[in-house]
Amino acid sequence: MAPSPMNQRKPNEFDTGLRPGELDPDRPVPFDTPWGSFALYSVAGRVVAAQSFCPHMQGPLFQGTHSGSEITCPWHQWRFSLQDGRCTARDDGAPGDVPRLLFREVRVGPRGTLVLSAPAEPPETAG
Repeated sequence: MAPSPMNQRKPNEFDTGLRPGELDPDRPVPFDTPWGSFALYSVAGRVVAAQSFCPHMQGPLFQGTHSGSEITCPWHQWRFSLQDGRCTARDDGAPGDVPRLLFREVRVGPRGTLVLSAPAEPPETAG
């Protein structure tokens, strides 16, 4: 009997098929992974994989303005750091917690392509 979808484990890695030299520093590349949508950015000579959609209202963050180590959402101009994921500017100026961007570790895989790592899973509880 095949395992039910609830019991199937997601893969530990996602191969983007993109080589490091193919990444345009001015244009992030979004990917749908088993853990959600992430975009690859070139930031100061390194590759960063951050969530593709804004934590504010799910705007297409990967379509926003990318300047240095920040990305600005095209919907409401919220800015996020591509170094630590925190919100650095909001359109409403109101205080309050804003969820940080999610990141995935990126490495060059055995085929020479960029590979994203799965998020760390919480340990299973003993039953």
